Amino acid sequence: MLGEGGTPLSELGAAVRKFQAREVRVNLSGFRALIDALEGEFAVEAREAKKSGDHLVNGSITAGSWISQICGMSVPSAADRVCVGEQLESLPMVAAALSKGEIGYQSASVICHLRDRLGDKGDALDEEQWIGFARQHSIKDLNWLSAHTRYAIDPTGFERDTEENYEERFLHISEMNGMYHLNGVIDPEAGAALKTAVDALAKRLGQDDGRTPKQRRADALTEIVYKAMDEGKLPRRNGVRPHITVTTTPEGLRGELGAAASELQPGMFLLGPPRRGCAGKACSGWPATAPCPGS
Repeated sequence: MLGEGGTPLSELGAAVRKFQAREVRVNLSGFRALIDALEGEFAVEAREAKKSGDHLVNGSITAGSWISQICGMSVPSAADRVCVGEQLESLPMVAAALSKGEIGYQSASVICHLRDRLGDKGDALDEEQWIGFARQHSIKDLNWLSAHTRYAIDPTGFERDTEENYEERFLHISEMNGMYHLNGVIDPEAGAALKTAVDALAKRLGQDDGRTPKQRRADALTEIVYKAMDEGKLPRRNGVRPHITVTTTPEGLRGELGAAASELQPGMFLLGPPRRGCAGKACSGWPATAPCPGS
């Protein structure tokens, strides 16, 4: 419960409850700075808990897994706090900037993880320079600078980590309730290519296109797949090109009103993806052979 665990925490809990009872709005950037400062304090406590071996008493292998259990966090988030706490000990200027609200927690985390990855080579990291980077750049750009610095200082380690990350790629495609669910991780080059292709086809098709952005992205991915299949350039498997078997009727092909829908497989009806050039909402799911209701 909030405020439980000793006098300092009780005082903080009382201050939080008083803040929650406020009747006026607060400055978001100032509010965030306070939260980030507390994140820094949490990281320090996580470090001390690891040093004390608190996680070993409960049989946890790592401090991150133990913190994730007792604090309701994901293991990666908990491990991040442990890493930040450990590195802040040797980055006093970064720790002070975080405590004073001069940089945010995420920026401090990028710097700390960079130093952690550099190992002994991280001793030469210019704290003042990186605090300046954190003030000037977005988290995305700061991550890019971190990766570039890692490559420049430790190319061997960078390439090793890149290869290890590449091995983590995967893609799951599973059917559930008549729909297909996708879950996966791909490497940066493939991800950038896929994002570029999807973004190019996910734009609104006019003011009448009422699809949400995530629906447009799903339709764009579907269109990419159809284009690849229509071109006939996909590799053969056992002498046969990839194809879809569709069961239909002459009435269904003509798009007659009330005709039975086509089927990809029993229970899965083929309505076709939205066609480009007309209102995405009106044509979404309309039989591909029927007259366009949006025209």
